[in-house]
Amino acid sequence: MSEISSPSTSSEVEEVVSPEELMSRANASKESGNTSFKASDFNTAIKHYEEALKSLEKIPTDFEGCKSLKSVLYSNISASYLGISEPVKAISSASDALKWDSNNKKAQYRRALARFHAGYLEEAKNDCIKMITEDKDNNNARMLLAKVNQKIKMSNEMQKKAFGSLFEKVGGLYEDRAAEMHSRKQRKYEDYTREQREKGEEELDFEAWELKEEEEEKKREAERIEKVKEEERKREAKSADTTKESKKGGQESSKDSSDDTTTDHKKTDGEASDIDEEDQKIIQETKKMGYCYFGKNKPEGNLTHAPVPQKIETATANVCVTLLCNVYIILQVAPSVTRSISSWNSKGTTYEEKDMSSWCKQTLRETLSQATYENNPNQNGPPVNIVEMFKDVSLKVVTAYTTQINIDKIDDKDNLDKLQKLAMAVYKSSIKVVSVDDMECDAQIALIRATRRYMFDFSCSLKLQISIDTDIGSLLKSDKDSDDSAASVYEGTLKLDEISSEMEKGKSYSDCMKASYKDTIKAEHVELVRCMIDQFKSIVSDRINEFMKKYQMQ
Repeated sequence: MSEISSPSTSSEVEEVVSPEELMSRANASKESGNTSFKASDFNTAIKHYEEALKSLEKIPTDFEGCKSLKSVLYSNISASYLGISEPVKAISSASDALKWDSNNKKAQYRRALARFHAGYLEEAKNDCIKMITEDKDNNNARMLLAKVNQKIKMSNEMQKKAFGSLFEKVGGLYEDRAAEMHSRKQRKYEDYTREQREKGEEELDFEAWELKEEEEEKKREAERIEKVKEEERKREAKSADTTKESKKGGQESSKDSSDDTTTDHKKTDGEASDIDEEDQKIIQETKKMGYCYFGKNKPEGNLTHAPVPQKIETATANVCVTLLCNVYIILQVAPSVTRSISSWNSKGTTYEEKDMSSWCKQTLRETLSQATYENNPNQNGPPVNIVEMFKDVSLKVVTAYTTQINIDKIDDKDNLDKLQKLAMAVYKSSIKVVSVDDMECDAQIALIRATRRYMFDFSCSLKLQISIDTDIGSLLKSDKDSDDSAASVYEGTLKLDEISSEMEKGKSYSDCMKASYKDTIKAEHVELVRCMIDQFKSIVSDRINEFMKKYQMQ
């Protein structure tokens, strides 16, 4: 027998630990977690609390203190997740804590707080109300409830502003009607008070009068319903009498039909063949009922044979083709006027809207990127620097833009500003859009009262390249000399902020545009750049109008 023994399996044997020892380990891990929590080391605290929970997994749940300790640990984990701004995980941990102890006040508060931070405002409100119901002196819950209510109010106001403004811009659907009814009721009350004063009788206040009017309206409605019911009863009684007369007339018609049959035998063969006995009975019965749609005269031709196709004359065919063409044109044109968004709403009687944000974003990018400003003066002379030209002039220059420019004091700010306005006309300058960035757009096509409303609201930034060439006649220079140009290039941004299809009264697209510059503008170019940007804003406004035309074709 071999003396080599098998390796020890003691490591594979699970360590047997008493529940008391496991509870002690769990409490030790909990204390370590509390220490880390106080030091704001929330991730480490979570690890310690989870170690404590692992120790408790080996203990029967009915062991004394096990459930309450689990609830405390889960509650502490929830607080730690709140510390690292993970409210969703905090909600889950707090809910686990309440499973083990539904009366854990801290877990209740932490779940409400986590729901508040996660945006679950209604759930947070319900948790706060439950805590206050159980403990009226719970000030923490009251303070949190006040915050929740304030945030709900703000959210409702924002939602009202976002969605309610949609109807305000298009005129509203119900506000006008409500205002009209209130105005009508007010006029009626004024008439009532005037009549009472003329009679010298006591006047009721508006609320009492309104209540009285509602009661009288209910009485009138009840009388109207009773009148309708009475008319319905009379109609049913009359119908019953008609049925009785019809049955009685049927018996009499049998006698008449026998007499008619005898008479028919005496008539000519052609006349006797018109109506048989059964048809005569039907005619007699229908005559008793008030209306008769039958006649004794048959239409011309033999009804037993299929109709023979008739050739259509050329004139008739031309008329038919013309009518069909007109119908086709109407069908093609009409949809562009009052076409609906959905096929089921062809008449446009139901409100609906279609999101066009994606299409508008793409179209706006393409349209705005095409905005350019360019000034290319064509001077027939050698390139001359505009500033040097005016320095050589010893006279005062009068322009359509400014008053006289004092050449002797050309460096004065006023004279430089005036000079830049003049240079606007003779400098070669341009503004080009390099890119369209930060595009945010919200657009809908709404069908309201059978009319399409094209709504949009967007913001973006236009990256610009601004070029200024101070040499007159630079367009006439050859490509070889173009590198020697005194052109200055600046980078800038034109911010378009909240441009909407429904602008405020007296406000234009240009008012929503603001320019900023990455480079420092030279002093002699400041006024010139400002004038260029003003003109470029007008060009961008034209591009927005061009976009609107494309939008309205959708």
